[in-house]
Amino acid sequence: MISLTAITAFLTTIIALFFNSISKAWTDLKDETKEVYATNVQTFIEEVRKDFTDKLTKRRMKEPDDFEGNPDDVRAWCRRMTLFFQSNDISKEWKRIEMALGKIKGEKDNQAQRWADTQIRKFLPFQKE
Repeated sequence: MISLTAITAFLTTIIALFFNSISKAWTDLKDETKEVYATNVQTFIEEVRKDFTDKLTKRRMKEPDDFEGNPDDVRAWCRRMTLFFQSNDISKEWKRIEMALGKIKGEKDNQAQRWADTQIRKFLPFQKE
């Protein structure tokens, strides 16, 4: 995928070449016409930037369903949560734990709750139960 920066650089180069190649014609234009052309180019660049930004934003993965406490589902649910974290650039462990705990809805002694407790203990080694 081509990055937004690369596309912006490409468009900027094309625009610069365009203006360099028609510099005499540009010089002969009235100020009002120059302003209209400059505004049109600026509007076009902003539309391209917005289009690519919208597409990148839409690629975010939706949150997985809540975990209901079935031990047979815990591994698949953890994989979905991991994929969600990666695809949404959630890298801070505390944020991951907070979100995962909010998605656990089962009994207190199920595998997901034990997994979450283990993750919390990694960050709170000084606290004894």
